[in-house]
Amino acid sequence: LEKQYDKVCEFFKKYKTRIYYVFYGILITAYLVVVFAACSLNFQRALPLFIITALVIFFICWDFLMAKYEDRISVFFSPGESYVEKHWFWLKWVLWAAVILAIIFWLIFDTAKYGSHQLISFLGLMFYVFLMFVFSKHPTRVAWRPVFSGIAMQFILGFLILRTKVGFDAFNWLGIQIQTFLEYSDTGAKFVFGDKYTDHFFAFKVLPLVVFFSTVMSMLYHLGFMQWLTGKVGWVMQIFMGTTPVESLVAAGNIFVGQTESPLLVRPYLPYITKSELHAVMTSGFATIAGSVLGAYISFGISASHLLTASVMSAPASLAISKLFWPETEQPAVTLTSGLQMAKSDSKNLLEAASQGASTSIQLVANIAVNLISFLSLLAFVDSALSWVGNLFDYPRLSFE
Repeated sequence: LEKQYDKVCEFFKKYKTRIYYVFYGILITAYLVVVFAACSLNFQRALPLFIITALVIFFICWDFLMAKYEDRISVFFSPGESYVEKHWFWLKWVLWAAVILAIIFWLIFDTAKYGSHQLISFLGLMFYVFLMFVFSKHPTRVAWRPVFSGIAMQFILGFLILRTKVGFDAFNWLGIQIQTFLEYSDTGAKFVFGDKYTDHFFAFKVLPLVVFFSTVMSMLYHLGFMQWLTGKVGWVMQIFMGTTPVESLVAAGNIFVGQTESPLLVRPYLPYITKSELHAVMTSGFATIAGSVLGAYISFGISASHLLTASVMSAPASLAISKLFWPETEQPAVTLTSGLQMAKSDSKNLLEAASQGASTSIQLVANIAVNLISFLSLLAFVDSALSWVGNLFDYPRLSFE
């Protein structure tokens, strides 16, 4: 038996790579068979699975082709790139003029359809840009490309998500799926706290949801999915806005995780970032809500699609504002040509990653609970003091509310 066991081990060591390929090939084939079978039975019911599968196949093929033929693709597009660089001075003005005219015509038609009150938010946006420029650290060194492209990107995302049926339906469907998924945290809360856990809604309903979401995010981080997703979103913002890889990746990461977790994606490069990049990292962190807190807001009845839309639109806007308030005056250490490698999970397996995610959430849950207790108590005291002062002048309703 020992000799047979040694032969089997030797066989696996010799053909380890081929065995892995065969094993994964069988799994992928079985999955595709299941997808096609589900689509043939009821395509409408299997449409989400079909779309997810198609997107996964597309991005896998894209990554494979870019990794293997990136040099050839660059050579193929180099004549067009050279032409654009040669005439960029005029092309950029034509491009910006087209964007500005499109926004103006959109505002005209939108105002005619929905009323002039729609212009209030647009004027508020322009006022914020003016204020940031006035109080900018280096107003004469502002690079306007990330500012205008960030605002334009926010406008385009808002238009696609809120004003087109396909975008609205897609984000509405995604919000419903996230809300349904997060409701599975009720099972753990019910097991630990009993059937009447909803009697203490925030402590036993909302906070367990934060723990569950932190666990899931840790597992996705271990699998490399979060690094891949934030890398793709960050690459789009980097190309479109001209921002550095570090700040682009952190801004993209803040869509899905909190401002304490997103910088960990670029942890090896943090000691070398410029002050402008550090400001962009902090600004993007404050511009969006953490994924775990997003789950808490959803449990209060807030629309998941609205929260997702706000997080997605805020990512490019945060970079635009940060680059206006603190322009780049130094030479970034990490550029598009130097490349950037994101940090990987230190968990040994998926189960350990889940356990670490749950343990990590302890501090977050405790901070949420104690800060709510302390600040609500302080607010009640201040309101009572203001009411007492107001009562001296026959106005007992004086308060922060």
